[in-house]
Amino acid sequence: MRERIDEIDFWRGIALVTIFINHIPGNILGNITPRNFGFSDSAEAFVFLSGVSVSLAYGNRFQSAALFGAASLVKRALRLYGVHLVLTIAALALFGLASAITGQDSLLAEHGRGTPFADPLRGVLGILTLTHQIGYFNILPLYVVLLFAAPALFVLGLQNRWKMLAVSAASYAFARWSGINAPSWPDEGFWYFNPFAWQLMFALGMFCGFGGIRRRFTAEPVTYRLAHSFTLGAALIVSNCFGFVPGLVDAAGEYLDWDKTQLGTVRILDFMALAYVIYCSGLTQRLRSVSLYPATSLMGRHALPVYCLGSVLSAVGQIIRETYTASPLFDVVFVAVSLKGLHAVAALIDRRKAAQFAVA
Repeated sequence: MRERIDEIDFWRGIALVTIFINHIPGNILGNITPRNFGFSDSAEAFVFLSGVSVSLAYGNRFQSAALFGAASLVKRALRLYGVHLVLTIAALALFGLASAITGQDSLLAEHGRGTPFADPLRGVLGILTLTHQIGYFNILPLYVVLLFAAPALFVLGLQNRWKMLAVSAASYAFARWSGINAPSWPDEGFWYFNPFAWQLMFALGMFCGFGGIRRRFTAEPVTYRLAHSFTLGAALIVSNCFGFVPGLVDAAGEYLDWDKTQLGTVRILDFMALAYVIYCSGLTQRLRSVSLYPATSLMGRHALPVYCLGSVLSAVGQIIRETYTASPLFDVVFVAVSLKGLHAVAALIDRRKAAQFAVA
């Protein structure tokens, strides 16, 4: 069994917590999540760490038997595809039931929720083919596609990780130049996360995983200062100098390649600079003494069930805020109770897995 790296679990847990909070629009706690202090957000962290984890989890299988490794990745992708379908059905059921009870049609009017109700046949076909994705439930389809593409990245990366990264970067550049993206159907448009662009963030994670994530390296002073300065500058711009220069981010945004769907270059630079600063500063080691570190790592260790339950709870939070109450007190209480529940579920799963391992 591969030894887990709790630093990865910790930061994956942080990403899951911020995704949960940000998926409740208007939540007051969303004002203090990382997206308000940088050009990138938890989506980049989630995809990058997925790439790191995949390289560590499946690397030995590919080295010993490439076909077995590829089959394992396809099996994982199909499982996530099934999970995505169940999550989408659950979300549509929640919003549809809430709309019927409250009489608020607005619950189905946004984020593509109304299409399966207005045109069931085409809507269901769109969901099954991943061409119709409802808002806030669209990162798993990206992950499914990336897992299907991972065998090709492994073939290149195990030969030469720089070659893999070069091919991925070239694919990203072509996607940006050509404007290619996976289409949406039956609604017109394209995927919220362009897989042809976002594969680069996944490949960057695999690149780091191939390089030996456990092996510490000494920070290069000039690179570290540049990364630190970039991170600080991004925080000042995105936060409007912490509120003292209103409109700064809007003015800067006109000149920056910042689009989330296309994984704008400034988002890549911001995330990699922040990751470099965190890694080289030893911040993770310092956070080990904080009481929330083990709890956050535990949630990151069981990322899929935590993400699924968190997605359902975020939908519940959206419904309550839109139909009954929207107050700072509700936001704080709902998030606190939900995170407590997510941790309890992760702890339960961990105990059961430990018991099964002990029996085996």
